[in-house]
Amino acid sequence: MDHYELNYVQNVVEGQVIAEWAEVAEEDIAEYDQRFLFEEKKFPAGRGTGLKRNDPDKLFAATNGYVLYQEDRITVKETLNVRRDVDYNTGNVTFVGKLNVYGSVRAGFNIQAREIDIQGQVEGASVHAFKELSCRGGVKGQGKALLEAGANMRLSFAEFATLKCKGNLLVRGSLMHSKVFCGERLAVGGRMQGADVYCHKYVYVGEKLGGGLDADMTILLGYHPIMLYADNQLHEELRRLRRELEHSENQREKGGFLAKKHGPKIEQLREEIEMYRSKRARLWEGIRRTEKLHECKVLVPGSVRSGVEISIGPAYYKVREDMNDVYFYYEDGEVKVGDSAR
Repeated sequence: MDHYELNYVQNVVEGQVIAEWAEVAEEDIAEYDQRFLFEEKKFPAGRGTGLKRNDPDKLFAATNGYVLYQEDRITVKETLNVRRDVDYNTGNVTFVGKLNVYGSVRAGFNIQAREIDIQGQVEGASVHAFKELSCRGGVKGQGKALLEAGANMRLSFAEFATLKCKGNLLVRGSLMHSKVFCGERLAVGGRMQGADVYCHKYVYVGEKLGGGLDADMTILLGYHPIMLYADNQLHEELRRLRRELEHSENQREKGGFLAKKHGPKIEQLREEIEMYRSKRARLWEGIRRTEKLHECKVLVPGSVRSGVEISIGPAYYKVREDMNDVYFYYEDGEVKVGDSAR
């Protein structure tokens, strides 16, 4: 039994048949739920349902959502409320409408919906919203959490997670040790350190940027981050293939059975590596066409610690000493520093 897939909700989409009339023999009446037995054909139609003149014996969903029988009416609701944690009691949750989770999303579980609002925390889980995503309890990702939003994302804080959104990303507290791919603007109210940030236009950090032991801090602006995310995935796959190729070549050198076993695999791995290299090259041709270098800025009214690396397009700048109340921008092929107090 798959304890992650418990079919917590049954989705219906607009136009789907959700009820229809059927004749019941007199002797079989006792076998059926008495709530759904009627003497005349009159649907107990509630909100979110509809009839068609050319098909009067069927009741249809008028919107996307889930079906329930409430107050003697068949109803389709667009919002699903999970009034507990997403865990082994619920399994993964996939919903076509808006999803409200009143608890936390526990490690190893997945949720997916059009819009998502989580009141608790996200642990090492996968959360995908086709539009807006909000998490009021913050993200403790354990290095495994992946949060994706097709529009904007709002979090109270985030650590050890991968965050990916096509719109704006707002983190009210701190953003720590995470990978961020933001399609428009990133704003962090507290600290941001130990992160790799890929943002198309603008980054704001209210208190402190960088700092901490073993906490490299890099920001890349100017290119479309969703395409950079795809490049990141290709890069990881290339690293895996190169490690596998190195292992096979070492085994072949030992000769005998190992040489016969790994010889054909080496050629296959080399072909795969070349294919992924070509994919990356084509992808970067597209990435460079998304440049918006003169719109890019990193604004920090607080402090910037030494060691922070900032790239805007091909231009690169490394902070050599601590700064306060500054901004970084692109001009004449370079990343320059301005005093935001002026």
